[in-house]
Amino acid sequence: MNTLSNEIVLNKSKQWLLSSDELSHLGEGVVETLLSLGNGFIGTRGTSGYKSPITDAEIEGSYINGAFTKEAIEYDETAYGFAKFNNKMLQVENTKQIEISNGEEIFQPISRGEKVLNIYHANLKESLLLATRQGKTIKLNITRTVCQHQQDLMLNHYQIEPVNFTGKLSITSFITSNHLDSNSNDDPRVGDLSNQEQLTLMSSASTLDFSYRIHQLDSPKSLVIAADRHEFYQSQTIESSAVNEANSLGTQFDLMLTDTGVEFTKYSVFHCSQSESSQHECSVIETCDQLKEVLSRSALLGYRHHQQQHQTIMEEFWQNSDIQITGEAEHQIAIRLNMLHLTMSAGRNGKSNIAAKGLTGPGYNGHYFWDSEIYITPYFIYTQPHIAKGLLSYRYSGLAQAKQRAQELGHSNAALFPWRTIGGEECSSYFPAGTAQYHINSAIAYAVKHYFSATKDWEFIWQEGAELAIETARLWPSLGHFNPLRDNQFCIDTVTGPDEYTALVNNNYYTNAMAKIHLSFVCDLLALLQANDSEKYSSLISRLAVTKDEIALWKKISETLYLPHQTVLNLTPQDDSFLSKKAWDFTNTPKDKYPLLLHFHPLTIYRHQVLKQADVILANFLQDDHVDIDLKRNNLNFYEPLTTHDSTLSACTHSLAYSETGNPIAAFDYFEETLLTDIKNLHHNTEQGVHTAAMAGSWMCITHGFSGLRLREEYVSFTPQLPKQWQGLSFKLTLRGCQLEVQMSKEKVIYRLISGSELTLKHYSQTFRLDSLHSRKEMLIPAVAQSE
Repeated sequence: MNTLSNEIVLNKSKQWLLSSDELSHLGEGVVETLLSLGNGFIGTRGTSGYKSPITDAEIEGSYINGAFTKEAIEYDETAYGFAKFNNKMLQVENTKQIEISNGEEIFQPISRGEKVLNIYHANLKESLLLATRQGKTIKLNITRTVCQHQQDLMLNHYQIEPVNFTGKLSITSFITSNHLDSNSNDDPRVGDLSNQEQLTLMSSASTLDFSYRIHQLDSPKSLVIAADRHEFYQSQTIESSAVNEANSLGTQFDLMLTDTGVEFTKYSVFHCSQSESSQHECSVIETCDQLKEVLSRSALLGYRHHQQQHQTIMEEFWQNSDIQITGEAEHQIAIRLNMLHLTMSAGRNGKSNIAAKGLTGPGYNGHYFWDSEIYITPYFIYTQPHIAKGLLSYRYSGLAQAKQRAQELGHSNAALFPWRTIGGEECSSYFPAGTAQYHINSAIAYAVKHYFSATKDWEFIWQEGAELAIETARLWPSLGHFNPLRDNQFCIDTVTGPDEYTALVNNNYYTNAMAKIHLSFVCDLLALLQANDSEKYSSLISRLAVTKDEIALWKKISETLYLPHQTVLNLTPQDDSFLSKKAWDFTNTPKDKYPLLLHFHPLTIYRHQVLKQADVILANFLQDDHVDIDLKRNNLNFYEPLTTHDSTLSACTHSLAYSETGNPIAAFDYFEETLLTDIKNLHHNTEQGVHTAAMAGSWMCITHGFSGLRLREEYVSFTPQLPKQWQGLSFKLTLRGCQLEVQMSKEKVIYRLISGSELTLKHYSQTFRLDSLHSRKEMLIPAVAQSE
């Protein structure tokens, strides 16, 4: 057994297990979110596996990542180019629940019971004490696993133990529709996954071996199927019969409960024809036969073998990715919970991405945002680069739609990716704070740049990455102009930056700065590709019709892009108008009026100096050492008091900025807020799903913040400083074909090359190389850094 596994055995209760009892003060909806499971394809909320009024879910939900319903957006007043359709993450049927009776009475839970998420093994255990009105009592234990080794498979394993009753049992296992009613909530973060009007039941059946319900989805036209099979481990004869109820199908199994108890497994598979790679449309009969075969093979392999395969993958994940914090148990379990949810929510197949709420709830209708590229992709780049590549491949698969969208908005010969989407079309019905955030293009290019710099994956760059960067770069010339009133610098007008409390402005600093990075990267990349393989380069630019004049234009724009600067104050204006606006009256704004977006009209907010989230601060971080540290510090001091942090993206950015500018106390405070966003429900909406960007942000605060990780062309740089609240920190990174372990204490850092040939590192001002002969280097943390 490896060292990590030994630690798990010794410290399992505090560091790897999260109990519903510990979380009950947050409300059942939050508990259901935090105890969710997923594998990147399917996800299910941590709701009860027993059907009863006591265990009813606050928000039930099981989802397929990348599959969606499509509905027309209704405008009372519309205009050319408005988004036409909304996507909603596909909610599939609930196959988790059973009900038990003794033939006369249904067993009811004595209490809600306890659910425990095992973070290390990614499974959920539930224990319930059940009794009839006559006092006959049994115990039910349920273990739920969403399999990491088989994307369409969920296992629910049930164990029934006698307490004071043995005899006949009737177990009814359900496949139930989760038809949510449409909500009228004014909170734009709240999701509405109601789809009953678009679903038509095509077929259903229940037998001892196979049960299923098949619906046809109207838009996009597809089949949606939930199917299950049960495997009992008793030698006795078991009889089954179908139970049809409103919106559900049940299979009743009659058997005897003896002193040895009853044990069985429910294998559930989910299918949506939207996710098929082939254009061939299977008939209902063909699809049923295929799923029956899948379930038969799954049952033949057996529950314990499935668990072994699943756990092997999870053990490998933690072995390669775990962050170990010494000195603060709450922080330890929180960072592991965050990392788990990111891994369980991210698409793997190149046809799906990661939603703002992951696969844990209906928030934001399951949409993908720019969060994926700026906040979340870095986590996967350094821990599971194959997943990062898949997320970028999803963007590549949407290039044709992005080009069409660019045409609709008047940008010919370019691609414009949607602000929020699932299926690739723009789903933002409020364009000032949505579609106008053109920086989505630069976010995607930045992720391509980041991924390539960290992995040197030439195959990806040639096949997809270069084309993504080029087609998105083509947007910028048509979005701006060389302004004679600004010394012919290139200006970009009427856009919205990350700060959604400021909309439709000229020369938003973040947008301009990221466009500069984007265009500079494309020009450098093309030169690099030409040097790497001139023949392939010629083929690429010929296929994409890239001309020398176009490259020259990109280069000129990148060199002349206007970046606002207030010289007297040595300050960066967020945009052309921000500094001249009226200051927001924070003193007389009651706490119950936050977030502002729920209590004030957008125009009221737009007229004031007030930020929802970091804008200039984030741009400064992403610009790395191209911005003077004093300017970064001045910007931080000016903008932080104006920022409400109504967005969960904001705290992690401020933590990173404070780490970089030498304020470890503020850096740690904002890190803690980021880290505990969901496990403490700090934004009061975790019942709608976790905040995946904040979760990834907490990882970035540790690696890029406290450890100072930065990528350079010739080396990887660190400026580590352990927070005074911790005794130690250890994590691993996958970098340029190598795996590196970083172990930090207050006085020193140990860098260890675990795999790979060699890696050049820089520790503060000292540069050194790790290789197979010298795989370990111990470095002191400068006294100044220790004392700050």
